[in-house]
Amino acid sequence: MSPYTIIYAIIAYKLLTTLILPWWIQRGSAKWKLRLKTFTANHDGKVIAGEDKDKLLFIAVPSSGAGRAMDIYDECIEELQKREENFTIEVYVTKSSDDIKNLVVSKDVSGYYGIIVLGGDSSITELIQAPLRRNNGKWMYPPILHLPGGSTNLLSKELHGMKSHKEILRQFSTEKVMRAGVIKLSTDGDDSSSIYATHVAFHGIGRHMLVEAEKHRHGMYSVFGTPALMSIILKTVFSPPNKDESPYFALLIASCKGMDSGFGMDLFDDKLVMLHAKQYNGPFRYIKELMINMGTGELVRQYFTSTLPEGVEVKIGEKFTFKDHDFHFILDGTSTVGQKGRTVTVESVQESIPYFVL
Repeated sequence: MSPYTIIYAIIAYKLLTTLILPWWIQRGSAKWKLRLKTFTANHDGKVIAGEDKDKLLFIAVPSSGAGRAMDIYDECIEELQKREENFTIEVYVTKSSDDIKNLVVSKDVSGYYGIIVLGGDSSITELIQAPLRRNNGKWMYPPILHLPGGSTNLLSKELHGMKSHKEILRQFSTEKVMRAGVIKLSTDGDDSSSIYATHVAFHGIGRHMLVEAEKHRHGMYSVFGTPALMSIILKTVFSPPNKDESPYFALLIASCKGMDSGFGMDLFDDKLVMLHAKQYNGPFRYIKELMINMGTGELVRQYFTSTLPEGVEVKIGEKFTFKDHDFHFILDGTSTVGQKGRTVTVESVQESIPYFVL
């Protein structure tokens, strides 16, 4: 390889990273913001007339899943209109995370038969915060139907298996409602500032992954989609900000593959699974032990045969308490802080939220 080839390669790399890529991301980001604005203008406040007694509030979160919610919105409305109930559908398009956090508190939803949320896991988490904090962990409003409009859609998979948004809308029963537990995280027993999660709470390296991903929601992720998300996650795994942090996971179910967690539980069992690896031992071991093994069910088999890798622990219970840790948990994409020296409690609140199920 000649010196000129090396020089040209360096120049090309610099041009790509300092000029072309930033311009591309900025251009894509501007298009993304325009798309959000147009979608909101076209659909927010739309009312599709039907029977008043079967009125549904349809919450669309357009930023979810790098635009997936917008992509499947029309199909969702069409499937609802095909059902024999003849629903009246009132559409509400969220404008920000703060918007959905205050929605149920600021808007009277008592007259609705149900609330449909087209969005991701974090959309549901943001929706439930204020109401659950007000009512000691209980959802006092109409049942929720979660449609998979996000990136991972773990909650939808646990409630509906691997069903698509169309299948869910065709098959959900207006007569079949089940209450599932939530994860409650609090510091020093302060219930007034508690945070709730529907599915999973991350700490440690898992938290850093999601924090980095959220930084790029309106940038790289909106332009490149899932490939960008995977590159951000892998970068964090290979170069974590703090290698001494232990990755904790508190889950109401231990898998994202459907109703069977492998531990013989689901969302309606109101149990927590806590995974703990004592220290970071390199990216490949982390990926194998806490990502691949968990997704394939191998961690479950190892748990029951007592052959877990050194430093990995699995516990099942309803409550876990930690002391003297600088905890910063991510709950389904929404973050909260437990400061060093304070007691952090993670617990299951039983039969908290009513969901429409199939």
